[in-house]
Amino acid sequence: MLLPETRAGEPSREFLLCVRDEAPRVIAAASFRHSSEVVIDLRIHVIPSFRRRGIGRQVVAYLARGGARAVSGTVDMNHQHDAAAFCEAVGFHCVDTLTTVEAEMAEMREYLRRLCTRRPATAQIVPLSSVPAAQVALLHTRYVAHQTDSNPWRALLTNPGDLEGSVAALIDGSVAGALLGELEGETAVVRSRVAAPGPHAAWVNALLLAEAVEGAWSRGARRVRFTYNSSNRDTQKLARRFRSQIAEVVALFTLPASSQA
Repeated sequence: MLLPETRAGEPSREFLLCVRDEAPRVIAAASFRHSSEVVIDLRIHVIPSFRRRGIGRQVVAYLARGGARAVSGTVDMNHQHDAAAFCEAVGFHCVDTLTTVEAEMAEMREYLRRLCTRRPATAQIVPLSSVPAAQVALLHTRYVAHQTDSNPWRALLTNPGDLEGSVAALIDGSVAGALLGELEGETAVVRSRVAAPGPHAAWVNALLLAEAVEGAWSRGARRVRFTYNSSNRDTQKLARRFRSQIAEVVALFTLPASSQA
């Protein structure tokens, strides 16, 4: 009842209950995961009548003293203003943001079609299902999943299912990028996109998006939703070019364990 994750049955999640000593009663709960000596995806909920008593701070300190090098969690900046204020008050720093935007597809489709007329001669876009899943997963792990815990779609690569709008990019026959996408009504949703660093990275990103948009358009989509983190300047520029509307901003807050020693 305290944390929605308790109903999800995630085997990788761990849970803490905070109980008041006198007249025992559960007053707070936390859930989190461990990843290479780092506590990630932290969620804390304190019941309203016990807030502003330092309970959340005690939970963070407890986790930091358990040997973790850092503690991190994400905050929905549109709806969880109290959570953001709490993170800042106990010493967390915002290290990344993940912004989800929506835009009309028609203008973007035409722009990408013009841009991709000068594509590298050795570039090829193919359905994601036609390339080895292990190669795509490795690419994603190296260049996306390790960069930020705020990317909620990284797990899709372990079981992408039949995401019809998903494509991969080949350069000289080798996997150089991938895009996971699907349709939600008339909206094409880019779940995750990755390109290997190198001279063709910008082209790979553009080609992946162009192919996904074209395929979605042919299936009736007229809007596109995509996400970028704060370091992805190219996608930020793309969002601004097409006057995208911000749908969600998720911030990643991190606290080095040394600051809670």
